[in-house]
Amino acid sequence: MRALSEQFMYDLKNPDGMLHPILERVKNDQTLMLAIRQDKINIYYRGGSLLRIEQLKYSYKTFFNPNYYKESKFSIELPGEIQSHIEAQKWVDEFSNLKQIMDFHIKKNPKAEREFQQLVARENNDSTISNESEYFISDIEVSDSELGARIDMLAIRWPVKFRKTGNNCKATFIEMKYADDALDNSSGLIKHLQDFDASITDKSRYQEFLEVMESQFNQLDDLGLLQFNKGTSNAKVKLNPDDRPEVIFILANHNPRSTKLKTILSDPQIDEYARANKFDLKFFVSSFAGYGLHTDCMLSLDEFRKLL
Repeated sequence: MRALSEQFMYDLKNPDGMLHPILERVKNDQTLMLAIRQDKINIYYRGGSLLRIEQLKYSYKTFFNPNYYKESKFSIELPGEIQSHIEAQKWVDEFSNLKQIMDFHIKKNPKAEREFQQLVARENNDSTISNESEYFISDIEVSDSELGARIDMLAIRWPVKFRKTGNNCKATFIEMKYADDALDNSSGLIKHLQDFDASITDKSRYQEFLEVMESQFNQLDDLGLLQFNKGTSNAKVKLNPDDRPEVIFILANHNPRSTKLKTILSDPQIDEYARANKFDLKFFVSSFAGYGLHTDCMLSLDEFRKLL
């Protein structure tokens, strides 16, 4: 399961924890996102991993992708392990330089979908409108090695009117496509529907997904990385495996003059998935502009086709 140990959580949360300076920097820098893995965290910047931290027995191993240096004229020597505040602060002090190195790399090697995934997560998890959102992103760039599938975002739908308890939450799988070229490639819409169907049909695998999403959400909340009004409650989300999950496509920057999307959505395979009752297939349409996710912004396949 993608979760952090009690010691890992302590070292992030508490002022005397050796990783605390890193958490504080993430909480005060909206260009950064912390994602939870199994005994690891990834600090994302513009959709790329700025820093990976992995728990060892008495310390934490650090990693910055050396490929990022290819477009830069300099490199930075940083501790390979964090054993105290001192090493953690050294990383934090270099975040601005590491970002610049990544900026050069991203310019030469653009990954627009990943960058916009992080933007969606920020708007709904930790922004001035996140309390109004009804979806919280628990993870991005999820790889299911057993099924050979990738999921852009795991999310939990939690309507505002049910925030006093952890009930009435629904598991949500989100796929983001940036521009029309991404609609019909090797990881196009139909391929993702096939992967979602396989993930949900495998009951034991699906149960693992739910447990991961619950754990990630609750730990992100415990770390202060989700901003929403809980009222007087301190509810922990709970997902019911008998509830039908949602599968949502976010199609960014579709060209309205192109017929590609309309052609793809006319494929009978998509109708089969939409009517199979394994999941609720939805298409996100923004409320004017932006990526705040609300139940009322999610259209069915038939509703979405009428817009094209």
